Order: sequence, then C-alpha cells, then structure tokens
Amino acid sequence: MRPQHVLRFLLVNGLAVGLGATVATSCIAVNYPTVAFRCDPRQGDNCPDTHFCCSDDPSTADGQLPAYVGKNIPGSSTPLYADTANRAGTSGMCVNRDDVGAMQGLLDPAAADCPIPCNPKWDAGDVAAVCGATRVCCQTVELEDKDCVQENGVWRAVTGADIGDKDVVPLTNWNNVAHATHQDPNGTVCLALAGGDTKSAAFIECITHLTVADQRGFCMGLQAGQQCPTKQPTYVDVCTAKNGTPPPAGG
Repeated sequence: MRPQHVLRFLLVNGLAVGLGATVATSCIAVNYPTVAFRCDPRQGDNCPDTHFCCSDDPSTADGQLPAYVGKNIPGSSTPLYADTANRAGTSGMCVNRDDVGAMQGLLDPAAADCPIPCNPKWDAGDVAAVCGATRVCCQTVELEDKDCVQENGVWRAVTGADIGDKDVVPLTNWNNVAHATHQDPNGTVCLALAGGDTKSAAFIECITHLTVADQRGFCMGLQAGQQCPTKQPTYVDVCTAKNGTPPPAGG
C-alpha cells in the first residue's frame, strides 16, 4: 500500500460523498474521516479502534450483481468478498460504521453497517438496484501504475480476464506482487470455490471477475452539485494518462 496516494484521494472522497464528520480516536490525537484508508479484511488490527475494515469489492463468481443479505435482486449471486464474506478478500477500507446512516449499510453481522460495495463501472440500472435509486457508486481508491497493462499498444486497467488468456504471453499472473490494488492475489477464494481445481470451468470463470481499484467502490449519497472524485471532468486515471493526451476534438 502507498499511503500518500490513498490518504490524499480518500480524504477528498470522504468529504465529497458526505458520509459524515471526522472522528477522533481515543488513544491517539489523530482525526480520521469516516472512510479513512485502505486495509486488508483478512488481517486483524488494520484500522484504529473507531473503525472497521469493510470490503469494497462487490464481485461474484459469475459476474452477476451481488445478493447482499436483505436485498432481493433477481438473478443475483453470492458475493465473493463482501457482506457475509467480508473477511475473504484483501481489499477494504477502514470505516467508522457509526457514521453510516441507519439502514444505509449492509445488514449481515459479518459486515453490519459497512457501506454497500458496488462497481463504478456498472450501468445506472445496476447501481440503482444495489445502491438504491438516490445513491451513486463512488470508486474508493485510485489505480496505481502497477495496475496498468498494455494490450495492442493501449494502456488500461488489468482485470482477472487477463490471467493466462493470451496466446503468446499472458498479461498477468495475478500473484502477490503483480499489481498494486488487485483483489485476492493468486485467486485463492476462487480456487477454494472450485475445489482446488485450476482447470475447472468454475475456477476459470471466477478469476475473470477479479478486479483492481477501478471496479471497486461504495454506494454513496451525494449532495446537490457533488460528484464522485473519479467522475470529476478533470480526473484522469493513471492508466489512461500513460496513453498520452488525446488530440483536441476535430483536431
């Protein structure tokens, strides 16, 4: 983790999404925003005493919308890393759950009152189905340079679909150090789901839905005139920036 990137972005994010005021820990004189910084839900003591490590990954093994406890979304599937599986993944955010409004978060005891994880790349209908009609999906963490891969001369964010699927050289092997913000390095959750069989259709399907930071976020209620940080007109992610500045329209 590179805190200088994450804290800068999440401090902006925490203010922009209106999740609540900053809070002070009881043991150290530091004020943390409601959504403070990255953490690993698999590990203990990632967060200050006032915060809990909430997964920000809505991924499912078949790519369908997540079936969170208490939500009835037809065709949805059990989340791999969130809600009841909050401790399964490696991507999360330290959150002061006291600042998440009543009935605005998850319901399952494993992640009760955590913000609802969502994918900023979902279409508006899917965001509304998971988040509610009045909320949007804000990306939680910026992409980093190691999250970018080049295909046919174009840089973009890597996905699990790039694992070993190329005829000549795979774009990624998704190991522990392959990227900066990749979920579930080595695909251990997918491997367990597939009974340890890396050749099975279940494993191959599951790993295609692994993500880096551009596909992870929280459902947020914005005030009038506010936008998610990565939706600002001037925002350019690091992978897009590696392709250079596009020419002016009509130029």
